Amino acid sequence: MRITRHFATVGGKRQVHYRRAGSGPPVILLHQSPTSSREYIPLIGELAALGLTVIAPDTPGYGMSDALPGIDTPEMDDFVEAVVELMTELGIDRAPIYGFHTGGVCVLALGLRHPDRVTVAIMDGYVQQAPEEKADFLAHYLPRYQLDWSGSHLTWTWARIREQLIFFPWYRKDTASRMDYDLATTEALQVSVMDFLRAGDNYRKAYRAAFNFDCAAAVSATTANMVVTTSATDVLAPCMDLMPPVPANVRTLRPRDPVESRKRVVEILREHPSPQPGVARVGARPLPGRVWADYLQLEDASLYCRRNTEGTGRPIVMVHASASSSLALDRYMQPLIGKRPVLAVDLPGNGESDNPMGTTVTVEAQARYLAQAIDAAGYDEVDVFGHWGGCCVALELALQRPGLVRRLAVPTLMQLDDATRDEYLAKYAPAIELEEYGAHLVRAWNMLRDQELYTPWFKRTRAHVRRHGEPDIDPAVIQRRVVDLFKCRDVYQAAYHAHFRYPSRERLAQLGCPVLLEAPSGHTPQAMAVHMLKFFDA
Repeated sequence: MRITRHFATVGGKRQVHYRRAGSGPPVILLHQSPTSSREYIPLIGELAALGLTVIAPDTPGYGMSDALPGIDTPEMDDFVEAVVELMTELGIDRAPIYGFHTGGVCVLALGLRHPDRVTVAIMDGYVQQAPEEKADFLAHYLPRYQLDWSGSHLTWTWARIREQLIFFPWYRKDTASRMDYDLATTEALQVSVMDFLRAGDNYRKAYRAAFNFDCAAAVSATTANMVVTTSATDVLAPCMDLMPPVPANVRTLRPRDPVESRKRVVEILREHPSPQPGVARVGARPLPGRVWADYLQLEDASLYCRRNTEGTGRPIVMVHASASSSLALDRYMQPLIGKRPVLAVDLPGNGESDNPMGTTVTVEAQARYLAQAIDAAGYDEVDVFGHWGGCCVALELALQRPGLVRRLAVPTLMQLDDATRDEYLAKYAPAIELEEYGAHLVRAWNMLRDQELYTPWFKRTRAHVRRHGEPDIDPAVIQRRVVDLFKCRDVYQAAYHAHFRYPSRERLAQLGCPVLLEAPSGHTPQAMAVHMLKFFDA
């Protein structure tokens, strides 16, 4: 069962990312903090196979969903209204809704405020705290997440996620707080860390809202068809003993383990279907004056893109560098808003795009998928800008589809001699093995930072100091590049090697359209945008 990825534009102000699979009556899944809908991939597939349309959104501020605008400290009711707004945008009137931990608190609050929107509301992980315990959690559980120029915050991030699987709460280091679980594998820790990095400092918001919400009062007052369940192995299991008397519309369950819990949840979701036979597909609506996110649906993949459709003339398609993503191109796209439509696509296996190519990466395959994405965007003529390794893909695209690409700007096209190419193949993109205590994160941080300080980065001598322009080493920029690198870790070496091996000189000689090969003095994003626009408008 294929899971596709989508964006919904809600209220004309923010975007919600969600995963979708199946057909039939809708079911909604709400994830815990600080993760994303990614954690539900197995459950999405299971429910979709039962004849349901599964909608699993990223909570605002988590995964790839925008945070709630204008609300610095949202309460759980704000997150509830966000879910209801998404349901309305997707045309879902009533549906069964399931949530785990933070998502479960949101389901309880939603059932309390909007009982008419649920056929059944399942809260998995009941929480009830005494006032002093709640105050302790609020004081210590959610430290502010701050980037440090050294990358040391990445070490903290890894340790924080790891500690959460050893102690509950994670900040207490006594025997009474030890949890009786196997520690997750290094690979599983990396997946959780990536979700944390996507959320950044937003990770605190839904957590805080859940801690502040009065579950005891809500479960006593709700009129919704409600199920509250907590597995005996859940760290929240003792809270079930504190639950006040509940009305007849609320059932409580205590499964013996997660396997039984999941089985019961699936049964209950099937027993209380939405009256709607299906869910129409709703595309992302543009956000005026800004770059907005979308997914382009190909036959075998969902490709993430950043775009703006304002302006006139041929759209400008931008191709990101190796081991990067379309997020890096926002600074080039922003000055063009209102002048030309702009589109930047995450290449397969990069950023937030699916990877139908596998681990064998070629420039030719990347260009073919990019062409399919441009077709899916509805464009039949474009101008194209490539950035570093993306120049190879842009050039190949122009050769494969000469009727599609009218003008090509590749000012940072790599044209390597044999010796330099061989040296880059050997040293530029070293293998990054996950390390059980997280050292790989700081290693990647310093490698990417050195790319701004030395040319090439692995020759850290006076002779190779980068002296043109200012180094782009703002911690937010390096953080984004680190996250991008680990999003494409499976293909990052292969992508770099494909770009280094691409015969740019020979392929350039075969080009039939006008091409821009030089960058403006200083090569700032603003200057580059003006420079390419002048060339494209010629």
